[in-house]
Amino acid sequence: MPPPPLRISLLLGSSRAKRIGASVACHIEQRLVARGHEVHLLDPRGSHDGYFMQLMEKAHFHYKEGEAVPPALDAAAAALRASDAFVVCTPEMNHTIAPALTNMMNYFGAKTYAYKPSGICTYSAGMWGGARCGVALRAYLSELGCLPVSATMQLTGAWKGGTFDESGSLADDSMGFKLGERMLDQLEWHAHSMRNHRELTR
Repeated sequence: MPPPPLRISLLLGSSRAKRIGASVACHIEQRLVARGHEVHLLDPRGSHDGYFMQLMEKAHFHYKEGEAVPPALDAAAAALRASDAFVVCTPEMNHTIAPALTNMMNYFGAKTYAYKPSGICTYSAGMWGGARCGVALRAYLSELGCLPVSATMQLTGAWKGGTFDESGSLADDSMGFKLGERMLDQLEWHAHSMRNHRELTR
């Protein structure tokens, strides 16, 4: 009997008006849905009426009991807590993590992310596909407690015409597609295992 579907949060890292990140995330979402999972998209530009476009002044975990919490922040926190895994989809900016991603994720503490796996998807216009950003994300995600799986999806030449087909997917025979499937295979395995153990220790 197959295990129940996973709840996976897909976090976008770019807040730029002109960006390819939405197309990359669309491909990942399609692949996760095809595998039977539920996907929650958290986009600094589009989610919760653009709440995460502002610089963080007060983290979610800094609100005291009885203090009014912005509804958008509470809704995002609830969705992240309910997730079994995370996929971070971000460009490389100045050879490291996009600031919109850390600004958005830092609203929430390690308790929100802990004991759940994460998958890394980076992209760039060049030939390295955001590899240096992926290296920086390993330390960052590990500190939050959502340990990244070893396989990483790196998409080179993300802005080139023909990278995505009309449905928004990568070609099945492309390296980006193959790397993504390998990352998702590992993410599924770890997410099911960690969820099983969390349920045993409740």
